[in-house]
Amino acid sequence: MADASLYNEEDRRIMQISYASRCKSRLQELINFARNAGFRKIGIASCKSMMSYAPLLKKSLENAGFEVFLTDCKESGLQNCDILGEDHKGPSCDPAAQAEYLNRCETELNIDFGLCLGHGLIFSQKSKAPVTPFVVKDFAANHHTLSELND
Repeated sequence: MADASLYNEEDRRIMQISYASRCKSRLQELINFARNAGFRKIGIASCKSMMSYAPLLKKSLENAGFEVFLTDCKESGLQNCDILGEDHKGPSCDPAAQAEYLNRCETELNIDFGLCLGHGLIFSQKSKAPVTPFVVKDFAANHHTLSELND
């Protein structure tokens, strides 16, 4: 079952960086990984509902020496009716525009900061830079998804 040939040289490099970056805090692990990988530009794709927290992550990363770009899911102005049809009102989340913006900024690592599940998938697919989650949105469990496994 184990097959090391599934990993190419780039995969092995990422695994080495990840191993060297391990830490107790997800924030510190993220900082260590980005530094060890030589990344300088980091993007944050945030859900609008998380925008009271996303600037805190941005500031922490900037204080660690990174150039950081932040975009929220509704800032493009896309309307739900444009994607989902006339019956859908109000502003739409726009993960494709978030990825496009961060691609133009030439980010080297992008962070999914509480995007809805499907929106996070679209963002990850359209992002040129690798994407890692930082916050997983789960309003029912106060964003502590593991707590639901204990029920």
